Amino acid sequence: MKNRIIFAAAFILLGLLVILAPTVLFPVCESEMKMACFFTKKAEIGVGLVIAALGVIYFFLKNKDIRLGISIAELLNAGLVLALPAKLTGLCKMSDMACRVKTYPALIVLSVLLLVAAAADIFLLARSGNEK
Repeated sequence: MKNRIIFAAAFILLGLLVILAPTVLFPVCESEMKMACFFTKKAEIGVGLVIAALGVIYFFLKNKDIRLGISIAELLNAGLVLALPAKLTGLCKMSDMACRVKTYPALIVLSVLLLVAAAADIFLLARSGNEK
């Protein structure tokens, strides 16, 4: 039960940080022209909401198999957090822009933290018995 609360809190916190990173903590470039970083910010907000929502759902579940599925989904979301600025939507082309200098490294760190948390939970759930 303690692991369930810890991982649920971690997923919720990391989801909120994914939302806050490109908007408040390390905001992307402000421009009248909608650049790639603008669309990355919008997509990261959506992914962060999904991560946090899955964390809330995870908190209320007792079934080990469903929690395992949510952890696998969180693992995939970690890849998406990294793939959005890296390849899917992209960032500004200039290397000295705020989105490249601040936002991108923050999203990399958050993605790795989410990946580690989800992988640890998957390992613990797969190793545990038939607890429900």
